[in-house]
Amino acid sequence: MEHRIEHVSDTALMVAASRARESERPDGLIRDPFAAQLAGERGQALLRNAKTPAWIELGMGLRTHLLDELLTMALAQGVDAVLSLGAGLDARAWRLDLPAELRWTEVDFPAMLDYKFSVLEDATPRCRLERRSADLNRAMARQTVIEEAARGSQNPLLICEGLLMYLPGDTVHALAEEAHAAGFRYWLLDSESSAMRSRAHGDAVDQINQVRSTGHLEGAEVREAIAQHGWKPLERRLYVEEGPKLAYQRILSIIAGEGRPIEAPPDDGTGVWLFRAER
Repeated sequence: MEHRIEHVSDTALMVAASRARESERPDGLIRDPFAAQLAGERGQALLRNAKTPAWIELGMGLRTHLLDELLTMALAQGVDAVLSLGAGLDARAWRLDLPAELRWTEVDFPAMLDYKFSVLEDATPRCRLERRSADLNRAMARQTVIEEAARGSQNPLLICEGLLMYLPGDTVHALAEEAHAAGFRYWLLDSESSAMRSRAHGDAVDQINQVRSTGHLEGAEVREAIAQHGWKPLERRLYVEEGPKLAYQRILSIIAGEGRPIEAPPDDGTGVWLFRAER
């Protein structure tokens, strides 16, 4: 039976499977003890069916590692509330060493959150965890979760990992405007170009593109949209720079296994970015 990505939720399962495989490696960039459980059989099957699983595993490991790094940096600046939009099967609220008083809100579709919290029902979050169901393309629902998450916070942070590339451009613009107006201080996100996505995911790109919204934005377009609404880059970790530092021999091994010449990856801003709201 061929397993294909049919809904955006399937990408969360495959990403969890990638984190699980990465966590099993002696040289893995992350340790996520919950990933295999969350991925389940379907997530593992989706990853096995991909033509470039080694690149996907490394890419997800790198993205997770770098986002963890910038999150830790932001928390050290006094972040007291986190809103994770499109949280999917991310387990940071359970696996990271977080301040116990930190308020962490996860937002996603009801079915995704129900599945995730049922799998992790015996695990204890490391912070004050809340969950909210919302369709981010619906203005009222989006505004409600943004305003509720920011209420009473001095330095709230927004996380969008693996999300913005799937949303319509109009939603990205609205989100940037509304988060700034609600008082969010920081925004942590990943940004990926179409060229880097094709390099990393191979023929799975066609499946991914089929579940992206009409009018979606690419990496540089996402960053430009955010900047138009008062957000300024504070820190960034680019894959083209950080990948060779963290996994040079592994990258060479994957390339050698493919039997193709070594080519420089596109230097196009693909990576993890931390933005700060300009007052």
